[in-house]
Amino acid sequence: MIIKDLEIIGVGGIDSLKLSFDPQMNLICGPNGIGKTTIIECIAHAFFLGETNILKKNVRSELSKINAVIEADGEDVKVDIDINVYEPNQSCRINGLHKLCERLLSLKTTRIFSYQPLNAVGKDTDKAQHIIWGETSGGVNLHDVKNWFVNRYLYSKHEGALDDAQIHNFEIAKKCFSLLNSDFTFSKVNASSNEIIISSPTGDIYYEYLSSGFKSCISILFGIMKEIEFRYSDPKIKVDDFEGIVIIDELELHLHPDWQSKISKVLVDVFPKIQFIATTHSPHVIQCAEPRQIIALESHDGKTELRKLPESIYGFKGWSIEEVLIDVMGMHDTRTDIFLLKIDAFGKAIEAEEYDNAYAIYADLDQLLHPHNTIRKLLKFQLASIKEAEID
Repeated sequence: MIIKDLEIIGVGGIDSLKLSFDPQMNLICGPNGIGKTTIIECIAHAFFLGETNILKKNVRSELSKINAVIEADGEDVKVDIDINVYEPNQSCRINGLHKLCERLLSLKTTRIFSYQPLNAVGKDTDKAQHIIWGETSGGVNLHDVKNWFVNRYLYSKHEGALDDAQIHNFEIAKKCFSLLNSDFTFSKVNASSNEIIISSPTGDIYYEYLSSGFKSCISILFGIMKEIEFRYSDPKIKVDDFEGIVIIDELELHLHPDWQSKISKVLVDVFPKIQFIATTHSPHVIQCAEPRQIIALESHDGKTELRKLPESIYGFKGWSIEEVLIDVMGMHDTRTDIFLLKIDAFGKAIEAEEYDNAYAIYADLDQLLHPHNTIRKLLKFQLASIKEAEID
């Protein structure tokens, strides 16, 4: 199952917007307040049943609608939803494709957690339909991934306790630590404490001692795996065979730029049949994306629109981070205010041929610039030109 097209009319801060989606990875970027979260909430609510106060009518719009085209089991299904409330305390009733809601997973921004002792290992959660409906709008629970992993480890030691799909999924889960960083591997679970032990370059460490970024990635990967298993208990399925939609808000949350550049590829490698739709503020995520996977938003006269991007078979893999920030993400300038003020003052001093003033400003710029920045040479040439003019 994938979402092919989405039209949003008068919902949240969006007046009118039409989007088409890549069947595998979609990365939504743009300034704060542009409507990124509104888009993913509209997608999630296309599979929702019940009352919600998350989506609101645009105050400027007479009509507020969500129209989506979902491809499920080889057929296109249309979804039409009306949003008729604006006040914060009001809710509207939505009747989406709730019969397919088990095939949509929504991951919110809460993806890091403190130490959790497991005095006892709980059984799998029974995912009743009304619980899945709630998770469509509220997001899936990622706080139980440790329990799920330890459960699978303990039962894998007993022949016949896990079926072939569960064993297959657990083997993929164990490999996830190394997929993120080849220097880390799963070691064991301590029988006396139910603690997950990871082999690291500095020795064996507790799972909770991993970095926030590492745990954020693991919580996404394990969260998807356990949710698939909980929702498909009969018959059970392998996680790399799951065909559905996974929504992730702020994909790069807690991640170092090095991991931001690889997280989308890791997700696709582990779950090749899932359609991912994620919001991001990271130029590193966008820089490493495949062509046609970027949905860039911008504002024109207060209205959210798609930014027109150049087409290339390589996407933005040859672009610098600065070029991505400006020409894809819409950042006006990547330099600081103090630099811009200094460079403007330097230019005015050069134009007025005030050598002493220009030299004093250059001394400040020399301290501001990167040691190998080539702008420094240009500034020196300009200084030299007015010095010669002063001598003449």
